[in-house]
Amino acid sequence: MVSWSAFADEEPEMAEAGRAIWADHVVMYLATIRPDGSPRVHPVVPVLVDGHVCVAIPQSSPKWRDLDRDPRCVLHALPGARDDEFVLRCRAQPAEHLRKDMRAAADHRVHDGDRLFAFDLEQVDLGHWEHIGEPDTYSVRYRWVPGSITQVKP
Repeated sequence: MVSWSAFADEEPEMAEAGRAIWADHVVMYLATIRPDGSPRVHPVVPVLVDGHVCVAIPQSSPKWRDLDRDPRCVLHALPGARDDEFVLRCRAQPAEHLRKDMRAAADHRVHDGDRLFAFDLEQVDLGHWEHIGEPDTYSVRYRWVPGSITQVKP
């Protein structure tokens, strides 16, 4: 598992394309695992801090409890102009040590009681559709795991 900056160093074009999709909407969806094993999905506003994707989660939210119990999660950006998809499969790590830097980087308020998490990347998926609405519509998808990138065939 690696940081955003390590991913971006390894695959700068993919990171730039994904970051553009993320930046278009700012909000991403965070999927966590409930105590009963079912998924839970929440809107969040991730920010880049010291080369890490980070999120501040309010003390009252069940999101941080899910991540404390099971750090496996997914961040999914809202679709881009060509129904672009950008998905980060991650493991959350407590990131209290980044509070000051996160406050400086975030366009929103990071409260004293918020739980902070940084995400280690296990897999990144990037895709879009070509010829949308035409009979020959097809998807173009790429998958990165540390050390390799592959084009995913539909």
